[in-house]
Amino acid sequence: MRNQLDIFDHDPARLAKANRDAAEHALTDVQFSHKVRQERAAHYTAEAVRLEALAALCSPTRAAEGGTHRNARNAR
Repeated sequence: MRNQLDIFDHDPARLAKANRDAAEHALTDVQFSHKVRQERAAHYTAEAVRLEALAALCSPTRAAEGGTHRNARNAR
């Protein structure tokens, strides 16, 4: 099992949006009781808040802005 996320594929803002979507879906999951649905939604929402705070701390990189790469392997 891999616990480390790829910083290019796992953007905190994108993960926060996915958690917000999961929280919304968790509220309508019929396979869980009302209490469990609320707990799952609260968990996903808390994770989204944490990731949004992390995304707010991150500044855009030159690569994201279309800057030039110095490493030929990463050149696009």
